[in-house]
Amino acid sequence: MKNLLRRLRHPEEGLNFIHIAGTNGKGSVAAALDSIFREAGFRPGLYTSPHLVDFRERIRVGGKMVGTRVLQKNLEGLIRVLKKIPPKERPTFFEATTALALQIFRQERVDFVVWETGLGGRLDATNVILPELCLLTSLGRDHEEILGRGWKKIGREKAGILKKGVPVFSVPWPAAAARILRTRARKLRCPLRVVRRLPAGVGRPGFHGPHQRWNLSLAREAGRYLGFPETWIRRGLAKASWPGRFQILESSPRLVLDGGHNPEGVRAALRAWRDQFGAYPGRIIFGCLKDKPACEMLREMKRAGAKIWGVNLPDPRGADPLRWPIFPQRLFYRVQDALEADRAEPVLQGTLVMGSLVLAGEVLRVRGWRPV
Repeated sequence: MKNLLRRLRHPEEGLNFIHIAGTNGKGSVAAALDSIFREAGFRPGLYTSPHLVDFRERIRVGGKMVGTRVLQKNLEGLIRVLKKIPPKERPTFFEATTALALQIFRQERVDFVVWETGLGGRLDATNVILPELCLLTSLGRDHEEILGRGWKKIGREKAGILKKGVPVFSVPWPAAAARILRTRARKLRCPLRVVRRLPAGVGRPGFHGPHQRWNLSLAREAGRYLGFPETWIRRGLAKASWPGRFQILESSPRLVLDGGHNPEGVRAALRAWRDQFGAYPGRIIFGCLKDKPACEMLREMKRAGAKIWGVNLPDPRGADPLRWPIFPQRLFYRVQDALEADRAEPVLQGTLVMGSLVLAGEVLRVRGWRPV
């Protein structure tokens, strides 16, 4: 990654970054902070992953997806550079996308960059910058085969984004990970603050569930650290939105979409449903990727008493529902077929669709949703 940036004449230099790492909630924190920046009159760049429908969702300037012409121009320049690199040394898709975002943000002269890690933190492609501030969201046990097993190893990887003297705000972590974080913060002389959950009623009603109040709290504390008036922060939180995260698509019959893709995310979505509607969903349409713990997620759904429908994902990484240890009541080859069957046979308590951001993106695509 550093070699690529050198070839591109260091597009990361001169930009002001807020670096975000963690397992769950990074996108929500990034979207909320981006909204605060815009409410404060700034023109931020926002880099997130993955996208739901359109690749350009990953790179936003001033609250809007990067324009097609700007993307094409910068992509052509990047490809010229990539062709000069020996095939065995060429960057990954994510590394190239990260470099592309940096090029665009420098060209667009954004005031701040809200910078979300992809996987982990210490060795992530985004960890080539010197940020103004680091934000750490909740931890989950995703990608243990890459990051290492146990909270200690996961915490070490996520806390790898810390830089000498740069302040850090974090939600509470499991004890083993929290000790790693405190040790690293002391070693690097990083001021560390563990935030409190935002009170109910603050922020946008569309950010449902106790877990989102932690995410909104991180965004608020970042705004306060940067010296923004409380009025701007509140307005920014109130206007923030993040598709595919407990997104209410229909009220009657009730249909909610959530991108939760690990046991922690499933539990958070179910708690949000209970908080919002007073009971658990009657039906869950579920699909996940092969590398996710389907059994653990399905157990959480079974505990909630929901009837489970399984669906194949339109992605080669999608898990085969026939191989799940807990067998769904019905199976569907296409997401669209599952949605049509749900509409034809609604359940009184409503339907929750979750298990993967790939699934969330396909649901939105089928329904004709278009990002801005």
